[in-house]
Amino acid sequence: MAAARALIEVVRAEGRHRWLHAYPGVDNTASNAICRRAGFELVGETEFEYPPGSLMRSHDWRYDLRGA
Repeated sequence: MAAARALIEVVRAEGRHRWLHAYPGVDNTASNAICRRAGFELVGETEFEYPPGSLMRSHDWRYDLRGA
């Protein structure tokens, strides 16, 4: 949690982006819990190639860097 919060503050301070996204695997309970507790909003599920040659189902979490 401390690392997630620190990252949010660093990226917010840069002021270059509106949204910060995280893409933990749908079955990664611990990482999804960190996103939830850190204030990220669950946008939905997505698939992308990771590692190369393998499709991975992930949750798309986003954090509004201009919000509270």
